[in-house]
Amino acid sequence: MTASVKNVIKILNEIAPPSLAEEWDNVGLMAGHLGMPVRVVLCALDFSADVLAQAEELHANLIVTHHPAIFQSIRRLTDEDWRTALLLEAVEKGIAVFSAHTNLDSAVGGVNDVLAELLCLDNRETLCAIQEGRLAGLGRVGYLPQPMELGAFAEAVKQKLGLAHVTVVSAGKPVRKVAVCSGSGMDFLQEAVRSGADTYVTGDVKYHDAQDAQGRGINVIDGTHQGTELIVVNHFADRLALRLSKEGYAVRVLVAREKPVLTVL
Repeated sequence: MTASVKNVIKILNEIAPPSLAEEWDNVGLMAGHLGMPVRVVLCALDFSADVLAQAEELHANLIVTHHPAIFQSIRRLTDEDWRTALLLEAVEKGIAVFSAHTNLDSAVGGVNDVLAELLCLDNRETLCAIQEGRLAGLGRVGYLPQPMELGAFAEAVKQKLGLAHVTVVSAGKPVRKVAVCSGSGMDFLQEAVRSGADTYVTGDVKYHDAQDAQGRGINVIDGTHQGTELIVVNHFADRLALRLSKEGYAVRVLVAREKPVLTVL
């Protein structure tokens, strides 16, 4: 059975309900026709020129990204800005673009659950619950099976995220109870401290945030914004492919090849 963009979006919204998105966020269909047939979906972290080129090469009709292709308000859809130029190019080539951002961060089985599972955290709870007693919400908190020294845990984070390096803020504590928040999570440092975590894994850690963490007595490991989120793409693609198959849709779901945006020389 042939799926339309609208059919695929219905499933995507069940995996990552739009109601879970933060008020400031922009999620959903960014560009494209709802009735357009979809035979190939390409999943990626970012909507970029490289991802669009891969979509064209793979004959994809729909690109599904985590980071919104349109984040800040735009007044013109022209080729003067690289972002809108890419959207125009996608539409001209018959490729729709959909984004699931903070709703995928907060969803059960979403980015933060994948990150917590990868780091082997048990007895997980939500760092910033949307409703008390429910798992949906930003971030997760859980326990390692056995305590580890910070250096050993940082090395494990680096290996499991496939990173060349991580940045560590030491508060002089061993690691047992760990809070995680994918992407840029230092706005939730207070919640991590309040949870009783001795270590916080997130991305985009700034110098003064690191000082604040040390002062509050919590270790921080910066696994980078991209590193703490890229891990979800394969998982998300697998879930989407399974749901499409169960619904009887003949759709291939592929994963884009994405290079690190930031590198250390």
